[in-house]
Amino acid sequence: MLTERDEEELVKLLVATAEVIGDQLRSTAALFMVSDLAAYPMPLLERALASCRRELKGKLSLAAILERIDDGHPSPNEAWAVAMRAADERSTVVWTEQTRDAWSKALPLVEAGDIIAARPAFLEVYTRLVKDARAYQKTATHQISLGADASARDGVLQQAVAAGQLVHEQVAEFLALPSTTPAFNPVALLAGRVEASPEADARTRARLAELAELLGCGPKEQAA
Repeated sequence: MLTERDEEELVKLLVATAEVIGDQLRSTAALFMVSDLAAYPMPLLERALASCRRELKGKLSLAAILERIDDGHPSPNEAWAVAMRAADERSTVVWTEQTRDAWSKALPLVEAGDIIAARPAFLEVYTRLVKDARAYQKTATHQISLGADASARDGVLQQAVAAGQLVHEQVAEFLALPSTTPAFNPVALLAGRVEASPEADARTRARLAELAELLGCGPKEQAA
């Protein structure tokens, strides 16, 4: 939702955009447009109006602005390509709510082996769901469908974060833990000595030195 300040700025942008393309837009008309656009984030609206200034001539309409709002919903064919990956239970998929729901309708046909019939069934439902979402000015939200192959998850999830579909906090618990180097020397520990590994930082070295003293295997004790 736009703030009051955003709405004031949007009125100015609408009037200025109309002027750039050779149109005139009264403030009252701009206010009506703002009420129809208020559900979208300001950055999306700014980009849509920039496209209008580049592409339109002579007339700025609400329909032209809405057509240029990148609401994140994939095209039907793009959504189908994503959904088909879910046919493999090993695959992790990042998809929209509409893609997921359309896939659930097409899945029985896919499981029956009728891909030819599944595709138009999917496209019909998906197109309707996206149309409904856009009628309510709902931008796309992406969700994770985890596959059984844990080793292949990281690439899919990190790509979704890079594309702005998800944030790191949404995927962190599903990512493989990075390999770590022990802060201590495990060979020395077996010999009864507490020694920091070469990779340990200064703070870790200090803590290990304290632990060695407590255990009676500090430098003085070891020298004795």
